Amino acid sequence: MKNFILLLSFTFILSSHAQQEDFNEINFTKADQMAQRYKGESLYNLPLLTHRLTAHLDTDAERFRVIYYWVCHNISGAYDMMAMNNRKRHKFKNDPKNLQQWNTRFKKEVFTTLRRDKKTLCTGYAYLIQVMSTYAGLESVIINGYDTTLRSKEMELPNHSWNAIKLNGKWYLCDATWSSGYTDMSTYLFEFEYDNRYFLMAPADFIKTHTPVIKKWTLLDPVVD
Repeated sequence: MKNFILLLSFTFILSSHAQQEDFNEINFTKADQMAQRYKGESLYNLPLLTHRLTAHLDTDAERFRVIYYWVCHNISGAYDMMAMNNRKRHKFKNDPKNLQQWNTRFKKEVFTTLRRDKKTLCTGYAYLIQVMSTYAGLESVIINGYDTTLRSKEMELPNHSWNAIKLNGKWYLCDATWSSGYTDMSTYLFEFEYDNRYFLMAPADFIKTHTPVIKKWTLLDPVVD
């Protein structure tokens, strides 16, 4: 009996932390094909783009999948902006006034570049995922925190942003920045290379590289809304 109870407890832990596996019964092919159908579309009318992507899909999971897949295949990383932001944030780390002024100016530049050129850094990816999810009737939040693969001197301030999305009453983690591709450091050009691991990744794996500022967004414990 004791072993049976332990087995039940272990099964519950696995199921409560499972992520992509929660949707094994859903075939995302239709969602992915819909994203490919609208490849290259402009960002100047996000409500219309979101409607076109999601209107013919049946479940919230598919509607989020098409948004995520589209963003990851159409928005490229801007290494130059990331490097400049890191330099400025390091320079002003002990100067709150100038840091705030820089953050305000840079935020405007990020969103202008995102809409015009479809290039951005993590802030823009997370913003776009959240806004398009909202237009699709889904609840998403932007999570600020640390990319823990970087050296400690680069982690004095939060240095990364990603998303949580609520599907079927449960929160899930994703990182469109890391799913979309990488910067070729020999040319500093962005290369699209979709990585599906960061789509609804299990919290126990996500925490290995992502530490949120607000602890509840580790999702290692249930989030109480």
